[in-house]
Amino acid sequence: MNLKNEIKNNILDKNRLAKSFSLTYIIIGLLGVVFLDKLISIFFEHNDLTHQGPLTFAILFIISTGSILYLMINHMQKVIQNIDKAYKELQNKDKERLIPYEFALDNSVDAIYWFTLDAKFVYVNDAACNMLGYKKEELLGKPLEIMDPNFTRETAAQTMQKISSSKNWSLETTQKKKDGTIVNIEVTGHGFRHAGKDYICAFGRDITPRLEYRNKITNMNQELQKSVDEKEILLKEIHHRVKNNMEIISSLLTMQYRRVQDNEVKDILKQSRSRINTMALVHEFLYLGENLAYINLEDYIERLIDDIKELYISNNTYLKVDLSIDQLVFSTNRCIQVGMVLHELCVNALKYAFKENRDNLLYIHIKKLEKDIHIKIGDNGKGLENIDSLYKTDSIGMQLIHSIVEDQLNGTINFRNNEGLECNIIFPQRED
Repeated sequence: MNLKNEIKNNILDKNRLAKSFSLTYIIIGLLGVVFLDKLISIFFEHNDLTHQGPLTFAILFIISTGSILYLMINHMQKVIQNIDKAYKELQNKDKERLIPYEFALDNSVDAIYWFTLDAKFVYVNDAACNMLGYKKEELLGKPLEIMDPNFTRETAAQTMQKISSSKNWSLETTQKKKDGTIVNIEVTGHGFRHAGKDYICAFGRDITPRLEYRNKITNMNQELQKSVDEKEILLKEIHHRVKNNMEIISSLLTMQYRRVQDNEVKDILKQSRSRINTMALVHEFLYLGENLAYINLEDYIERLIDDIKELYISNNTYLKVDLSIDQLVFSTNRCIQVGMVLHELCVNALKYAFKENRDNLLYIHIKKLEKDIHIKIGDNGKGLENIDSLYKTDSIGMQLIHSIVEDQLNGTINFRNNEGLECNIIFPQRED
């Protein structure tokens, strides 16, 4: 409730003023009539009506009406004084009530502006004046463009309409100080209605320090990204060189393989070359891939099986490969470990289980089992009569398999006959 309404309710409520004047007039009038009647009666008892009556009556009328007017005006003055006193008291109360709000507004960190819908200032707080370098009287009644050159008369009014119809409106803009310097401002605005008129209340905050910090972080991120890109290029180059060096070693073994006549030595050189290719393949994937730390297992195994088939399978041997691999991503180290184990098991199957002119099957299933990974690899060959021999063999390949599974993968390995030889390997999904 504003001051005007309070005065109306406290002073003029229920026509008290009109009743007060009317009642006073009636009382004074009645007393005046009675008093005048007494005077006239007394006068005519002692004087002649024809000689002095009209003059005396006129004098008495003037005196009585003057007295009545005096009393009424005096009463009106007292009423007006009471109204003025009440108005001042209410005004003081209103000021006291507004002191906390004015203090909060003027001491706000944010600049606060009130605008009419045609984008003219009707209120600014001290923070706004301090931020822009203006005095309040220099802004009140002025258009928005005086401090924000990004707006024109037309766009400013359009923006006010947009704010009034929006729940949450915000904008990053620039504002011009009185001295011409530009500051970066984040503005939020809300529409409200007061005394039957629509206004816009806007809050402005200087975000220059925030933008400087943001730019600083952006520059740091760019520098870090540049450093990361350089390191990725370097790592790719390292993987490329490692792969090339392994290919050179493989080529040397191939040259030696062609010169050797002993079949046992040839087999050793062939397996060594195949093992080197298994490791080189990991570095090739890292060099060609987007991620320098992890490899998609399914893609790697598909390529590994193709390379092994090319090395060990003759043109007369038909081989069907059944791959069922969950979506897994392994680190470089684990990929080499799993790749070496699969290489040895696949080579054994290709060498001993598969025959020409028959349907050969090799299956590799790799599944996630809660916290573990289960690898099942088998063939449709004849199997083995003595499974235990696989745990006690002096074969380099089998020793390599047991060493990797048990010592490096911290897993278990189990062989069994299942329409051929089947190997089951279980190891933790989490890498140490």
